[in-house]
Amino acid sequence: MAAYRILVTDDLSPQAIERLQAADDVSFDVVRRPSKGTLEGIIPDYDALIIRSSSRVDADLLAAAPRLKVVGRAGMGLDNVDIDAASLRGVIVMNTPGANTIATAEHTVALLLALCRHVPQADASLRAGEWARSEFLGVQLYGKTLGIVGLGRVGVQVARRAQSFEMDVIAFDPYISDEVARELRVTLVDLDGLLAQSDFISLNAALTPETRGLINALTIARMKRGVRLVNCARGALGDEVALVDGLRSGHVAGIALDVFAQEPLPADSPLRSLPNVVITPHIAANTVEAQRDVGTQIVDQVLAALRGQDFRNAVNMPVADANVFQALKPYLRLAEKLGSLQMQLSEGPIKRVEVECHGDELVDHVKPLTVALLKGLLDPISDTPVNYINAPHLALQRGISVSETKGLPAPNYADLISCRVVWDGGERLISGSLLGHELPRVVQIDEFRVSAELEGVILVVEVISMSGLMGRVGTFLAEHNVNIAEWWLGRTAAGIQIPSFINLDVPASPEVLAKLVQMEGVVNVRQVML
Repeated sequence: MAAYRILVTDDLSPQAIERLQAADDVSFDVVRRPSKGTLEGIIPDYDALIIRSSSRVDADLLAAAPRLKVVGRAGMGLDNVDIDAASLRGVIVMNTPGANTIATAEHTVALLLALCRHVPQADASLRAGEWARSEFLGVQLYGKTLGIVGLGRVGVQVARRAQSFEMDVIAFDPYISDEVARELRVTLVDLDGLLAQSDFISLNAALTPETRGLINALTIARMKRGVRLVNCARGALGDEVALVDGLRSGHVAGIALDVFAQEPLPADSPLRSLPNVVITPHIAANTVEAQRDVGTQIVDQVLAALRGQDFRNAVNMPVADANVFQALKPYLRLAEKLGSLQMQLSEGPIKRVEVECHGDELVDHVKPLTVALLKGLLDPISDTPVNYINAPHLALQRGISVSETKGLPAPNYADLISCRVVWDGGERLISGSLLGHELPRVVQIDEFRVSAELEGVILVVEVISMSGLMGRVGTFLAEHNVNIAEWWLGRTAAGIQIPSFINLDVPASPEVLAKLVQMEGVVNVRQVML
């Protein structure tokens, strides 16, 4: 009799089904796209569930699944899975990030070539009965400069393929070290340098508050005249109105897009009719091989997890024991937020992370807490999902060294997590603890003591301690309809530079932040999202 039963609710590749058939300790059923009621009726009999996008794993379904141990998503997105509810029930949730990396990189290059040689336009012309050779004068890749925005998994693969065309490859990624870039034979530059030097630009960055709308009227104006752009990452990285304006003015020679701000692409979008545009309907990951790999990877992962052998790509599995995970969960959340805060405040690519845990509840769990902190550190800047399994590997890939230690009990705190990050020319120490064993708070930044809530929108403002400054800042924010929920200062003496943590109800606009940093006594302003 099979030890485990697996339910598959979406189409998997034949190779994935063969993997299931070959597993002698497993039986499986395929019920394609069941209704919510049908799925809740049959799920009690299964130990694992393999899904794609059509099935929703919510709290109700999990409550009806007492045997369920693993949910495997054949793909990257987990919007249809309630990860918190699964974690509370000790159900492992895993996906397959990276399975479509090669497919996406190859499609990026395919679009680049199609753009340079007018392939779609020439094909359409010939099919229409024309022979218009002179209208399709192209450009070569050889000897040109490709600028890659975002040197993650896909960006690295695009760089390698561009180098095979003997292109010079430069990249903008403030979170990649020079050492890693040198190994890839890629030159790191700042954004202005990339815009000014690139003949072609490939967008491969994660979509974050900092990268949303990165390609806009201002950045396009700083590009070479005649630049060509390719985007197979996220549509919202570029302002489509500005791109269209750049095309019409001739400043941008052409663009190739697989992703759009609104999908499906509206029928009246000018991108559909402009002659110097190549567009595809978000198909970069749609290859036989990518779909094969997605299926076989998730089957292998689910089998390994059921057998207790491996928990690769588990998004909610910092420790193997579900009871320990439950007890540690508030501290893991604290560690993630400390890591995210450090990354969002960093003034350069982080080279080293030092984690120290204090207190009886934490000293035996330094490793999972360090992993959680790394997850928080990398989440804001990674172009692929970061989880408790891959966070250390991603940190290593980015040239970040990590150390972890146990400390003596900290004065004034039963349990304390401290993290020091180091970048070229600077470092920062941040410590956090839980209020009431539940609410994460930052209690120290460098030598300053604070007690600020690590939640939501926070303005971290460095100010010179001076009379009336708090009142002026508060009045300024109020005049711009930015409501302050909480305000903490790290003051130790008058007249010195101090950090100020301001919890906001809503984010401040870029215009407000720009004006705030110009106020007398304000040295620096960072808005972070936690």
